[in-house]
Parts: sequence; C-alpha cells; structure tokens
Amino acid sequence: MLALLRTGVRGRAPVVLAGRQPQVFRTLEVRPFAGRASRGGKEAPAAIKVDEKKDEPAAAAAAEAASKSGAPAGSEAGDAAGAAAKPSGSSGPAALLVLPLLRRPAFPGFYQTLQVSEQEVLEILTMLRRKGQGEYIGGFMTKEPPPASEMQVPAGSPSASGAGAGALRRDGGRVASVAQLEEVGTMLQVVELQQYPNIAGGQVVVMPRHRVRRTRLVSQPSPHVPLAAVAVEPVEEPQAFADEAEGRMKHAELVATFKKLLAASPLHKEKFEQVAQHYDLNNTVKLVDLAAGISMAERTDLQDVLAEQDLPKRVEKVMAIMERDLNFAKLQSHVKSQVEEKVAKEQKTKMLMEQMRQIQKELGIEKDEKQTLTTQFREAMEGKDVPEEVSKVIEAEMAKLNSLEPSSSEFNVCRTYLEWLTCLPWGKCEQENRDIKKAELVLDEDHYGLEDVKERILEHIAVSFLKDNTQGKIMCLVGPPGVGKTSIGKSVARALDRKFYRFSVGGMHDVAEIRGHRRTYVGAMPGKLIQCLKSTGCSNPVVLIDEIDKLGRDMRGDPSSALLEVLDPEQNNSFRDHYLDVPVDLSNVLFLCTANVLETIPGPLLDRMEVIRIAGYVFEEKMAIANKYLIPQTEEQSGIGSEKLDLQEEALKKIIKDYAREAGVRHLRQLLDKVSRKVALNLVRQKTSESADQAPTSITPENLSKYIGQPLHLSDRLYMGGTPPGVVMGLAWTANGGATLYVEARGRLPCGRVQGGMASLGVGGAAAANPQEAPVEKKRGSGGMTGHMQVTGQLGSVMSESSSISLTYARLFMRELDANNGFLDEAKIHLHVPEGATPKDGPSAGVTMTSALVSLVLEQPLKAEVAMTGELTLMGKVLKVGGIKEKVIAARREGVKTLLLPRQNEADYVELKEYLRAGLTAHFVDHYDDVYRLAFDETKVPPLPGPSRGLPVVTVYTPEAPEAEKASTEPAKAEGGESSGEGGGSGQPQEAPEMPGGLGTPSAPLRSPPSPSAPPAGASSTSN
Repeated sequence: MLALLRTGVRGRAPVVLAGRQPQVFRTLEVRPFAGRASRGGKEAPAAIKVDEKKDEPAAAAAAEAASKSGAPAGSEAGDAAGAAAKPSGSSGPAALLVLPLLRRPAFPGFYQTLQVSEQEVLEILTMLRRKGQGEYIGGFMTKEPPPASEMQVPAGSPSASGAGAGALRRDGGRVASVAQLEEVGTMLQVVELQQYPNIAGGQVVVMPRHRVRRTRLVSQPSPHVPLAAVAVEPVEEPQAFADEAEGRMKHAELVATFKKLLAASPLHKEKFEQVAQHYDLNNTVKLVDLAAGISMAERTDLQDVLAEQDLPKRVEKVMAIMERDLNFAKLQSHVKSQVEEKVAKEQKTKMLMEQMRQIQKELGIEKDEKQTLTTQFREAMEGKDVPEEVSKVIEAEMAKLNSLEPSSSEFNVCRTYLEWLTCLPWGKCEQENRDIKKAELVLDEDHYGLEDVKERILEHIAVSFLKDNTQGKIMCLVGPPGVGKTSIGKSVARALDRKFYRFSVGGMHDVAEIRGHRRTYVGAMPGKLIQCLKSTGCSNPVVLIDEIDKLGRDMRGDPSSALLEVLDPEQNNSFRDHYLDVPVDLSNVLFLCTANVLETIPGPLLDRMEVIRIAGYVFEEKMAIANKYLIPQTEEQSGIGSEKLDLQEEALKKIIKDYAREAGVRHLRQLLDKVSRKVALNLVRQKTSESADQAPTSITPENLSKYIGQPLHLSDRLYMGGTPPGVVMGLAWTANGGATLYVEARGRLPCGRVQGGMASLGVGGAAAANPQEAPVEKKRGSGGMTGHMQVTGQLGSVMSESSSISLTYARLFMRELDANNGFLDEAKIHLHVPEGATPKDGPSAGVTMTSALVSLVLEQPLKAEVAMTGELTLMGKVLKVGGIKEKVIAARREGVKTLLLPRQNEADYVELKEYLRAGLTAHFVDHYDDVYRLAFDETKVPPLPGPSRGLPVVTVYTPEAPEAEKASTEPAKAEGGESSGEGGGSGQPQEAPEMPGGLGTPSAPLRSPPSPSAPPAGASSTSN
C-alpha cells in the first residue's frame, strides 16, 4: 500500500495519512521553503535563471570541474551542478533536478512518501535544502523497472551502513542516464527529508504539483552529483469535453465506477478517505488523477494516463484501470468471504460441541472419548469366540486405555493395538461348499485339464465332508510360467465358497512382512497373515502365497524360516505375530503356494508342503484352451465380438506350433490379443466406408504373418534328415517346460584321421572319400591311453561329471565290442552340446553322451526318430531321472516316435494321460546294453558279446488317436481314456508278465513295435 505522509508547509506538524509500521527517524534540520536562506534569516538568492544557450554548457563544465577536483557534493562546484530553479515570471523553461521513480509515477494532488536507499541522493537534496534551493524537483518514472532483486535493498547491504534487520523498499533512486526516464513526469515539491536512524537512505515527502515534460538535457548523473538536471516545460491540463452532455455522462460513469470500487475494496477506500479533502470531485480532470493515483494497476498503464493529453482518452484509460481493480477486488472479497465462512463454520461447530458437552455434563450423560472407544471395542467383540488369553490381553489394554490421557502418544499406540485385536475374526469361519459336483463344475469352468490339481481339491472337500469340519492344508503348485498356477487359487476359493487372499513373497527380505513389527517401533503393524484375516473377515480363507521359490534373505532376517511355522499344520494353530503377541489359529486356513522350481525352496519348508506339478500343456490342450477360454475372452475385451473375427482352425494350429511353443498359454494369449487388436483397428478404419455391413475378418495360415509377424520357432531339430554318426538327440527339462537337446561328438587321431559328423558320412575330405588311402588303425598297445576329451556348451559341474563317466564307460564298452578298436583311447575327442549361451546341468544326459561316443567310434548313426534320457553309472546302470512329463511333451512336439527311458521311470510314464502318449513307443531299460540294442541298427554294428546285464526291457506302445478325436477340443475326448473305444482297453497300458530269467540269461531278439491294428491300446511287450 502506498504510504502517504502529509506535512504542513508553514510550520505545521507532520500528519501520518497512511498506516505504516512505526519507524524511528532522525529528522534533519527542517526549514520552510519560503525563499529565505538557511543562515541568519537573510533572503535567499534569487532562483537561478537558466539561459537556453548557456545553462547546459555551464552546468556541464561545473560538473566536470567537480569531478576532476574530487570536490564533495556540498562544494561550490557541486552547488553549480546541482542548482535547481523555481519557475518565475520568465518565459524560459527552468532547470530541475530529476528524481527517478522506480515503482510508479506520481499524480498531482496529494502527498507521497518516497523511500530512497541511496545515501548520496539524500545528501544532495539535503545540501540544496540548506542553501535554500531545490524546493522543486522533477519526478520521472523509469522506462523499465529495475530487477526484482534491486526493488528491495537488504538492510545489511553495502549501501546501508550500520545494517539493520529486514529489507527496504525502493521508490526512488539513481539511474545511469536520463535516457532511461519517461518524457512526461511531475513537478514535485519537496516537503520534508528524513534520514533513517541506523542505515543509509531515508524518506522524501513530496507534493506532486503538475505535469511537466522534459525538453532537453542539462547534466547527466555523475559520481559526485547523483541526480541529473533537465530543462522542463509545464504540460497544460486538457480542457473539458467539447460536448457538455457527454462530459457529464462520462463524469457520472466515472463516479459510479469509483463508488463500486470503494465499496468493494477497503484498501482503495482507505486511500480515498486520506486524500479526498484535497480534490474537487466535481472536476473530471482531478477525479481522473485521484482514481489513477490510488490504483494498483501496472506502472506502464499509469504512465499512459499521466502522459495522455486528450481528456476523453484519459477517462477511458482510467475507466479500464478501475474495471480491472474492481474485478480483482471482487475476487479478493469472494475469497475472503469463503475463508471467513469456513472459519465461522468451524468456530460454530466447536462452540456447539462445547455447549453439548456442557449440557451432557449437567444432565449426567456425558461420554468422553475413552468411554466411546471402550464401547466400540466391546461391541466389536460380541459374537466372537475369543480365546481366554486374548480376552485377558484385551481387558488389560482397555484398562490401560482408560488411564491414559487422549493427548498422550501412548494413547494412540494402545488404541491402534486394540483396534487390531478386536477386528480379527476370532473363531468365525465361513460355511464352505460340501457339494462335490458343484466344486467339480466350478473347477472345470475355470480351467481345462489339470486333473491332478482338481483331484486333490476334490479329495480335500470329501475329507471335510466326512469329518464334518474344516482343515488347513498346504499345497504347492510347481510349474513353468503361464500354466495357470495363480488363477488356480481363485478357482479353489470359488469352488470351496471361501474368501480368497493373495500376496507375493518374491524378493521379500524382511521377516517382519510375515511376522509383523514389534510395537516399540514407530509405524509398526502386523504381518501379512494378520492383515489377511482382517481383510477377509473369516478364519478359514484360501491364502495364495505366490512366488515362494523367490524368497530373499539378508540382514533383516530369513522369511523362509518365518514361514516354517506358518506352513506347518502342527504349529500354525498358535501362530504368534510380533505385533499382536497373542496366539492366532491358522489351522483352518487353506494355504496354496506357487513356484517355478523346487531347487531354490529350502528343504525344511518344502517338506511341509504337498507338491503338485503342472508340467504344461501339449498341442491338444492348447487348442482346447484357446477355443474354450482365450479366444472368447480376447474377442470380448477387444470389442470386436465373435461375429467380426473368423480365426480358422489351421491358423490357430500354426500359432500354437510355430509361435507359442512355451509350456504355458500366456504367450498364446498375447498373440491372440495382438490379432484381435489388429482386427479392431481395421474395423475402425473401415467404418467410414460406404458398406454398412462389414464381413468378418478371416485369419488364415496364409495371412497370419500379417497380424503377428514371422514365426518364432520352425523346429528344434537341427538334423531334419536324420542324425549323422556322433550326434544323438536327448531330452531335457527346463523351467519353461521340456526341450530336446542334441549331443555332438567328433574325434581326431594323432595320425590325422577324423571321425564323426559329416566326415563319417563320406563328405569329410580325401581320407573319407578314399577308404583305401586312410591310415591303417593300430591295435591298442600296452602303452596306456593318450587321448583326451574336450567338453563345451556351458555345462554345469554335474553334467561335466556325467561326460567323464560317459567317456570312461564308452571306452570299456568298446573294448567289449571290439578289442582292436582303440579310437577312444588315442583320439582327441570334442563333445559339444549346442546352444552354448544357455547354461545346462543335470545327470540325465549320461546315456545320451555315451551313445554319441559309441556312434562316433562305430561311425554309425542311431535309428531315426529316437530320443533318450537317463543317468548312467560306471557299471552301465541307467538310473531314474525327473521331468518325464515335460520330456514326453517335448518329444511329441518334435515328432519323435521312439523313447528310451530308465526302467524306474515306467510308473511316471504310465501315469500320463493317453493323449500325451499317443503315437509313442517307450522302451524302459535298466542297463546300457539294452540302449545299445534299441538305438542302433543291429545289422550294421557289432553284436553284444553276451546277454543284457540289466532287467528285462519293458516296451509300451500307445497308438495314435483317431483323426476326429485328435481334432476335438472337448475335454473328455482330448483326454482320451474313458470314451476311447480302441480295443476295449481301459486307457492304461498293461504290462505283460516278465519272462523268467534274469541277469546273465540269454536274451531273445527284441520284438519290433506292434502295428496299431495288432495289439489292443496300451499293449506292452517284454524282453530280457
């Protein structure tokens, strides 16, 4: 707010017109400007008349002399440079000192107080005042405002000697050149000068008299004369309106707007009351100056009003300024009224509440906050079977709560603890489903296949029905990503009519996430299991602990150790959370865990869970899942509907075979979503066409790549026309399902002969092309073995050990076949497993590596369409391996027809669904002798020197399902077994009785696999 200070000119005491913070000023020697000298009461020298031709050179010369001599501002040279002339009767213009105005121009008519921070400016004005000069100065606003940092001078700045606190406002100061000032300004009558008591600068109280225009320069500011001097001429005030009626109308409009502004803005009203007595409000010119002088408009708008000579235009500009001020005042008043209304409402509410408490106190019905909380806690405990120990804790905490003050921090801690204790569902269990058919229907609706999981859930329901109570069990679903492990938990909860709660422990390091925080910590809260009970509101929910194989461990504890108590049916009936510190019964909770692998789950934790493996889906299952679930879901979510998309069956088969070979269906779902999005985009683009009815988009194998790109997988088989000597196809298990794995072996004798690979097929060089020129192989001498084997393919330690075992056994085995063949003893052998960037480990490649080495030595390939897996010992025994289902699925995907599996895995293979085994012949062997007989063509390799040293071979052949049954996507047909009428079999292979004999007994020739029409479905042949 502009500070106005009115001071009497003829010895009257100063009167403060505007409210400012009181400041202590040291008043300089004040003498009335009546043309008298400051000493001895003599007449002041006449005002210096400036000749138009001589004043400027004289003033410039005086200023230059003062600058050269270094005279202070109060010297005679300074006097000449700083002289000011009061206008007299002479016709020539007067020379005035110029005080630059930084913030806003000065309008004639009322006193103004200008804050000046430059001490030298105040001193030159004081010096002229003592000499009886400088009563009038010119006030010209700067064209550009100074930087914001210069608009306020810190009290501790160098220009403020004796620094004080705060910052000083700068209304006036010095400039470098007169060119920085506006042309039109105001003649200011200096009324009073006041020095700040402790800092540089002071206040200059002035009375603006009339407008002036600078005509020419007299002197520029200099280091000793900070103010410039210019010649000025008065600006005549504009005449009245030419049309008197228009003038009255404009004046009335101006007065009306002025009244609205004064009514809306207390600030403008206060200013108006201070200066209204000095104005003739009936004079339009004076009223315009008054309105502009008290306005808070921009400095450029005010300068335009000051410089405007045309009265109608000046009135229009002032009217625009007042309208903006009025709008701002209304907005400010609206905000103020809203704030006041809100404060008044809060005060009213507070007052009424206090009165209500006083009335309740007088009537004896007062209830304070503690009593209300206690009542709420007791109501929350009604109808719950709270254990005795928990009841004692709750009562003790309530008594503690009543003894505490509500303002204390312990009160809120106790209150929160009681809220958690009373909100838990103590003894409250939801009635679960006992209808087996309903549960089975729900599971079949949500998931296709997964019979093992469904069977286990139905077993749980049956046991609960017989025992007439609920039971808490822990099941762990293990399988590759995308097979539906997490969604199974929701289906189980829906089938049992229980509440469902899921939380993931992947990457969890803090044990407090399971067991909760101690109440001594700020922000402590219970663990996930207590939060689960509060969220579900029952004691028997279905809790899914996701990604349990990815638990972390660090300095904050081991969450897997905390889960030992949670997942133990014998201990979780009295689980103690660190926050609650009371026993909580979790025995009725059905826990489901999910994991991708079991190797990273700690042994004690894994021992507490029932593992259910989900191996993945084969082609037929993916076809059924896509038709029954995925395609309808994608059509609905993309908004195209079934009538706008025609996905042909052959195109879907190509998607599954060439694009989505992973064990799960997540990538298949993404591909179908991509197709639906492309179709939706095409439909939207075609909406603007003239055809109203758009034909459905047909997706065929030919245009499939247009929607989802080129196929990602063509085949995992590196050798489509059969494997060469030294190359064998094995079967492997991965976290993403089963896969085929090739083992390649090549060798080179010191003499240069190369065996294995394409060289053994006759394309490996001159020696292979001309067998007569090949070096004669030497018999194995008694000098020992000189050959060695190099193994590559990023194999793990276990697989590297299997390669060493394979080499040792292959050497012994070849000595039995041909004592003169010492290739493995003398050659440098390189054994490689392709895809070297993929880490590989495990013992199941033992028989595969041995077969590759034997094929290398004999230079004979294995039979076509043969794959094998099994761990091999130094004695030639073939041991059991895992992942049979995944490996069988991989073999079916690659078109393998014959499998060589360990004898101990026969039960695992027989348990597979018939549609997984359709078209496969599986031989279960116990010794490598049988692997040799079955893998190689007996007519092209040396025969075994004796009978097989293992148990009899069991051969299981499952015929291909009929074409109509293969193409069906119904679950009953896809699973085979029950509805299959092949030979009236039960769907499970029947093992024929083993023939008498054992190890060392002569072995009859192996019988070739029967044709599909010869034996019934599931027939088996046995030989020893």
